[in-house]
Amino acid sequence: MKITTWFGTLDAESEEVSLGGRSDEMAERLMGISEDEASSGFEGQGVSVRGEGGVVQLDLRAIALEGGLFRDDEEYNAALRSTALDLVRKKLRASAGAEAELLQTIEALDDLNEVINRLEERLYEWSRLSDDRRLRGRALAESLSGEEGSIGILARSVRELYEARESVQMSLETATAQIAPNLSNLAGPLIAARMISRAGGLKRLSEMPASAIQVMGAEKALFKHLRGKAPSPKHGMIYRHPAVMGTTRRLRGRAARALAAKLAIAARIDRYSGELNPNLKLVLERRIDEIKNSPLGKRRKRRPGR
Repeated sequence: MKITTWFGTLDAESEEVSLGGRSDEMAERLMGISEDEASSGFEGQGVSVRGEGGVVQLDLRAIALEGGLFRDDEEYNAALRSTALDLVRKKLRASAGAEAELLQTIEALDDLNEVINRLEERLYEWSRLSDDRRLRGRALAESLSGEEGSIGILARSVRELYEARESVQMSLETATAQIAPNLSNLAGPLIAARMISRAGGLKRLSEMPASAIQVMGAEKALFKHLRGKAPSPKHGMIYRHPAVMGTTRRLRGRAARALAAKLAIAARIDRYSGELNPNLKLVLERRIDEIKNSPLGKRRKRRPGR
């Protein structure tokens, strides 16, 4: 039986060993081994195998030195340290994958929105000095982009920022649909990405209860409520969802609870399965219709004399 060790392969019966290559090649091979197996090989520097006499602990250091793979303990320790460092680097790169890219993308989109809003206001105030037209936003940047001087430079910069924001938003929507298809289908790509970013990752979001998801983004109002200085918030960032915004004011709390419950389920499916479940959206839509048509949500007419 051949056993994969940190330095290569070992035949448990004949105790023949072979070197696996450079430290980075050894680390690449160890990436395919379970974490428990890899850590046991590094920490104990030994491997347990089951033989005729029971479980036998093999001394990897002694086997590697006797097999001539390393000259002495110093060379063995240096190779072990180099392989361990390469393995850690590879694991860190693997963990900082698509989800980390998504978090950086949503942060970049928020930064672009802030910069554009500030420059839009500055461009508007500047344009009012010499122009009576009350244009704003992209229309103002387009109309002033052909001007000479500093105001034209600013207008062209704002126009380019609009284009950059559109590109970043498109890539964000694509990435969110790949990483969290059910969240993206229920909440929309932007809200789903903001929820993942606010929670600190899809794993942490999947561990949150529906009640926490419901008020995510309304932490200040929640803390005021806990201090007895404000009513309990009914919703946070999910307020922008059509299921909440499209519901009458007195029913938004119920709609937000229904939406948060389905978002919690969607986050767990995305975390552990990653397969799109279209039934979630259908169930949510039926529940929102029930809330909107519920007789409890209708105002009761006050009887005369009351």
